Amino acid sequence: MSVKLVLVDDHALFREGLRALISTQPDLRIVGEASAAPEAHPILEQTQPDVLLLDIVLPRVSGISVAREVLRRHPRQRILMLTMLTDDEHVAQALAAGVTGYSSKYVCAKELFSAIRMVARGETYLAPGISRDVPTDYLRKQDEKRLPDTPLLSLTAREREIFELVVNGLSTTKIAAQLSISARTVETHRGRIIRKLGVHSATDLVRLAARLGLFGF
Repeated sequence: MSVKLVLVDDHALFREGLRALISTQPDLRIVGEASAAPEAHPILEQTQPDVLLLDIVLPRVSGISVAREVLRRHPRQRILMLTMLTDDEHVAQALAAGVTGYSSKYVCAKELFSAIRMVARGETYLAPGISRDVPTDYLRKQDEKRLPDTPLLSLTAREREIFELVVNGLSTTKIAAQLSISARTVETHRGRIIRKLGVHSATDLVRLAARLGLFGF
């Protein structure tokens, strides 16, 4: 039985190369591709893949945020992060978001094929060199240095998601389309975010994110 894959990566040349590699495996099949989050959601609905191959660095919004939204809509979707970022922070955040596996783009083809098959079976995969203790160690270190009055702690998960999209420059209309909610709901959440963080505008949110070093999350 073949494993159906959807690939989300903003580099066309990488997608083309990976498609060629995947085509050498009789049990693996790419059924859809996207270069950004808005394109990914309808493709997932149409193809219902066994595994979503997802990069972290995407236009406007991170792949980690995409993973959260995909799993909110499709809780049983299996996701394999395929990225050049293997630092503890990104690995921990991705696993906390619910991805099934985390692979580096530096692995060889044989290792990647193995990773895809493991994730398709529902097994957790971490690329060589990534410790299974990373999430626990990273969160412990964050707890040790986190200040009790960190502003973003007051936000709900949905508010944090919208905060990220706002500071990355998405309009209310685009946020609503990406999250499949109404523009009015987005505005309601944004109003709550502004009140909770003690600022006055979206521009102030961007300045706050810059002060907290949150760009590239």
